[in-house]
Amino acid sequence: MDQITPYFLALLVTTGYASIGFWRFVDTSPINNPQRVNTIDGLRGYLALSVMLHHAVIARAWLETGHWTLPGDPFYGQLGAIAVSLFFIITGYLFWGKLIAQEGRINWRALYIGRVFRIAPTYWIAISGMVLVVFWQSDFQLREPIADLTKKLLQWYGGLGLLVGHDFNNYDTVWIIIAGVVWTLKYEWRFYLALLPASLLAKRRLHLPASIGLLIVSIILANLQNSESWRYTTLFAVGMIVASLAEIGVKISLSDKLASLTLIAVLTGTFALNSGPFSTWQALFLGVAFLLVENGASLFGLLTSLPAIRLGHASYGIYLLQGFVFSIGFNNSILRPIVTGNNIGFWIVTIAGMLLLYTVAALVYSGVERPAIALGRRLGKQKTKAKKPV
Repeated sequence: MDQITPYFLALLVTTGYASIGFWRFVDTSPINNPQRVNTIDGLRGYLALSVMLHHAVIARAWLETGHWTLPGDPFYGQLGAIAVSLFFIITGYLFWGKLIAQEGRINWRALYIGRVFRIAPTYWIAISGMVLVVFWQSDFQLREPIADLTKKLLQWYGGLGLLVGHDFNNYDTVWIIIAGVVWTLKYEWRFYLALLPASLLAKRRLHLPASIGLLIVSIILANLQNSESWRYTTLFAVGMIVASLAEIGVKISLSDKLASLTLIAVLTGTFALNSGPFSTWQALFLGVAFLLVENGASLFGLLTSLPAIRLGHASYGIYLLQGFVFSIGFNNSILRPIVTGNNIGFWIVTIAGMLLLYTVAALVYSGVERPAIALGRRLGKQKTKAKKPV
């Protein structure tokens, strides 16, 4: 069995699982959005699953060697970075799109309250699970002063990913428990905060030149300084350009069949290029791919299908909670020999873990995320009541 076929098999099985009628509770009320939004919603789930499979390959090697490092396989070595890059592009597209649609005059209170209520609940669940695993593997004993432990835990919980969390209770590399995925939240938060000054440029004749300018500057600085921050900024800028093009009415008029074939060709070219994680060329190729998705390329209807939309709803939970599949599911006396054994055993366990992960993420979305999002919207829309004169 080659190494790429199991990837598509895992996505196929999970898509079939998400299509079962039992998952109707994940569905949201129909919204009158253009197809381009639906394709993006459908894309999210497959991006989160791709990150999970990238980490599954890493976790297998981790169990064998004790080191958490990028896979040597060119497909899985790029898979995580490509998926995360598209997540950053989507963020740039969505929030710059909101800003320029109102020429920078948006309800900032609603935006930031909404972001906290969107990010925090599932993040706290993931961090609580990590803390539980640490104490479980520490025999529920305190192994550092309570004041130091409290300070570190407050940083994990209160930082919401913006602050870097540290090892605690004398447990090394705690981040492996959650597969280190929360690092992306730091750059998401930085982008949200950068929207405040960027709003000055979110005007009718300025937004497209501004986003193009940001792309040029970020590419130059990313390469001159070898800066990770500017590499990620490049991705946000790519999404911003796509949003600006949509705002001024630029549209790629292709049939879904041709657009889907072109999308597959661009993604294949991105992997074949193998220019390195978060490289400039990778970002530009992915920008073209996302532009096609934003214009309705559905991969022959896959991205607009009901199971894809369901996976998209659960994508945040899939992304944040995936580490427990490896730190608990893989790393035990029963499954560890299977995971580190032959490829068939590894992929059977991985696909089973993926189905369980979707199950948990769907329940978290329905029971925690969706109500929290609704509460955040209500709080964001509330106006501060004027005090009555005495």
